[in-house]
Amino acid sequence: MMDTKVGAIIPETNGADVTPRIKHVVNGNAKKNGKTELHHTNSSSSSSHIVQSSSKDSVLTTNSGFVVKKSELVRLMVQSIRALGCNKTASMLEEESGVSLEQSCVRQFRDGILNGEWKMVRELLPGMNVMPNNMKKAHLLIFEEEFLEELEAGHVSKALGILRMSIAPNHYEKSRVDQLSSLIMYPSVEDMMRAANWRGVQGGSREKLLADLQLLMDPSFVVPSSRLLTLMEQALKHQISSCQFHNTKMKSFSLLHDHVCSLGEIPSMCLDVLDEHKDEVWFVRFSHDGKLFASASKDKSIIIWDLSHSQLEGVENTKIDKPICDHVHIYTRPEIMHKLLGHNKPPSFVAWSPDDNMLLSTDNTSSFRVWDSKTGRCKVAVPQREKYDPTKPESIVSCAWHPDGKHIITGTLIEKKIVIWDLSGQKIRTWEMEHTIRDLNVTPQGKLVVVGTDYALRMYDIATRKTEKCNVKETSPVTCFSLSQDGRYALLSVANPAAIRLWDLERGAIIKHFDGIKQKRYVVQASFGGSEEIFVVSGSEDSQVYIWHRTSGDLLAVLPGHSGTVNSVAWSSMNPHLFISASDDSTIRIWGRKPKSSMRNFSESKAVYDAQ
Repeated sequence: MMDTKVGAIIPETNGADVTPRIKHVVNGNAKKNGKTELHHTNSSSSSSHIVQSSSKDSVLTTNSGFVVKKSELVRLMVQSIRALGCNKTASMLEEESGVSLEQSCVRQFRDGILNGEWKMVRELLPGMNVMPNNMKKAHLLIFEEEFLEELEAGHVSKALGILRMSIAPNHYEKSRVDQLSSLIMYPSVEDMMRAANWRGVQGGSREKLLADLQLLMDPSFVVPSSRLLTLMEQALKHQISSCQFHNTKMKSFSLLHDHVCSLGEIPSMCLDVLDEHKDEVWFVRFSHDGKLFASASKDKSIIIWDLSHSQLEGVENTKIDKPICDHVHIYTRPEIMHKLLGHNKPPSFVAWSPDDNMLLSTDNTSSFRVWDSKTGRCKVAVPQREKYDPTKPESIVSCAWHPDGKHIITGTLIEKKIVIWDLSGQKIRTWEMEHTIRDLNVTPQGKLVVVGTDYALRMYDIATRKTEKCNVKETSPVTCFSLSQDGRYALLSVANPAAIRLWDLERGAIIKHFDGIKQKRYVVQASFGGSEEIFVVSGSEDSQVYIWHRTSGDLLAVLPGHSGTVNSVAWSSMNPHLFISASDDSTIRIWGRKPKSSMRNFSESKAVYDAQ
């Protein structure tokens, strides 16, 4: 047997006759090589429902041995060429290959929808290869569009007739029928369209209907819209997800070569060491806009740093002939914007309000402070300084902002309570927990996430206090945790043995383990970072910073420099090439990318290539 060359066109004949294969239609079904294929067509128009195939229905074989039908590739090419406006070229390709993008009935169906010829559309629908279980839904989509268009045109009686005779008797959702009925009562077309979330004919409602109906059809019969672009997007996303060092929000890619990045895309060079604090630095946190960051220290101070004029700038190269982004470094020492004093004990936690106008801090006693980030003035002090009782046991371990920016949520260690406060320092609500609280956070959707001493992570609806389904149970003590920006994933820092685990809160499943850090005596914070939060970064008791790839779990970098435990790290959400670390050595380090001139060639065994 002859070896088949990769990429060759192989006639699908098995050594038999290579004459054109003609599909015969019998009672609405197509016969091919003696086998009957269902096309769900009606007998009146079935003869025009078969795509013309070439005389040699051949295939293409990829380098990996995957087989792709030539006829499908041609159809994608024709669709893409037409989308480019080259209709004449597309017609020539159809003629030469003997493969048509679509049958005449499909064109009639599409034109019927775009022209609002609903009677013809309903007559053609049975021959559109709609999945049998979707046929009723397809009819209802068409009737709903016709109903809304009659309302838009002011033909209320016609719309009411469609609703009563065609939609209500067949719809499986009574609530949807009630919603459509209510649209008749709106005084203006604009209000009706807004309530229906409907674009109108001029706004592209028919095009949307066509796209929705196409999703109900067999893709082999009607090529999905922009299919080639969709496949290219999937390929590019796969390349990016496979590139461990990708850390740039690029929008322009070349199709002529594969996408690769180097280790230089990760901020692994210390740009500056800030030593203004006089004792251990316990916590750091960026503002949401990335222009400021706050640090909390054992010296009882909180410093707000201004980075707006000292950013590490990443400049994306939009030229499609280069796979690697060029970048420049513009760095000056950040300025101290405010030094906040007022805590009776060292502050251990800070959190920015959703609009970055306020900063929340707690010192692990029963007190917290709210500061004006612009003026540095303390707006709320709980309890007030004159009411502070040094004999009261340490209580508040964590706090967070409610997404509305008007309330604060605190968790108490000893009392096992969750307390919601307003911005005047008044308690709004209190409820007791079954277990001692170690850490808490709030999702963007307003769900409270709490971890306790029983190694379990729980989720609550703040409004109702009801427990949400969240099956997260660790086997080791959880010291703290961080949430992803969308609130779906959590990074849990566990001790004995020290590790970081990525949990999917919706599925209640562990996604990845990140090992290597040292944690026995202290709380060490981990966080997400980089473009699309693709990295995980953490401090460690061995004075180093660890960076892993979130998807693969591979350890990408271990950064020395600090001389004491690295307690906290924070990655800028606005600049993927900048993060900061805080340590017991009383310093804060700012990390950025290495200049191109200092980049080295890396091992090809890790699929890393020199950016130059």
